[in-house]
Amino acid sequence: MAKGSLSWIRSNDKAIIDVLAEQAQNVVKATSTLLELITKYEKVTEYNSKISNMEHEGDEIAHKLFNIIDQTFVTPIDREDISKLTSAIDEILDSTQGAADRLVLFKIKKPTEYMLELAKVLLSASQEVYESMTHLRSWKSSKDLIGHCQNISKYEHQGDTIYRNAIAELFETNDPVEIIKFKEIYETLEGALDQCADVADVIEDIALKYT
Repeated sequence: MAKGSLSWIRSNDKAIIDVLAEQAQNVVKATSTLLELITKYEKVTEYNSKISNMEHEGDEIAHKLFNIIDQTFVTPIDREDISKLTSAIDEILDSTQGAADRLVLFKIKKPTEYMLELAKVLLSASQEVYESMTHLRSWKSSKDLIGHCQNISKYEHQGDTIYRNAIAELFETNDPVEIIKFKEIYETLEGALDQCADVADVIEDIALKYT
C-alpha cells in the first residue's frame, strides 16, 4: 500500500463516502443559515425553522448511512470509525440547531458581536469538515486530510478565545437572567466547535490507520 494514498477506498464503497459528504454538506448549510440568522435577525424565526428542517434532514441522512452499512459486508472504514464519524458530524448539527432554538426560546432581542464571531468561526470549521469528507471521496492524500484537521483545530482554538472573552464580559453585567441565557447560547456555539474538533480527531485516526 502506497504511503499517503487512501487506497483502502474501493469503487463499491463510494456510496458510504458520498453519504458522509452529504451529511457534512448539510451541516455547512445549517451553520451558514445560522450566520444569516444572526446577521438578519429580524427573520430569526424563519431562519430557525430552516435550520430545524436541516436537522431533521440530517437525521434522515444518518439513518440512510446506517442502512447502507447494514447491507455492506465489507466497509471501506471500520464500522466503529464510521459510527464515530457520522455521530460527531450529527452532533455539530444538533448544537447548531440548539443555538438557533435558544435565541428564539430565550427571546433574545439582539445577538451579540461574540455570537456573530462564534457563528463565523463555526461556519469556517464546518466547511473544513465538509472538505475533509470530499477528500475521502476523491481519494486525496492523507496530507490533505491532516491539513483540514489542523485547520479545524485552529478554528476551535479561535472559538475558545472568543468564548472566554464573551463570558468574561458577560459576568460584568448585573442581570442574572441575562447571564444565564447568554452563557447557555455561548456554550452551545462553543460546543459545536468542540464537536468539529471531535470530527477532526476521528479523521486523523482514520488517516493514520489506513495510509
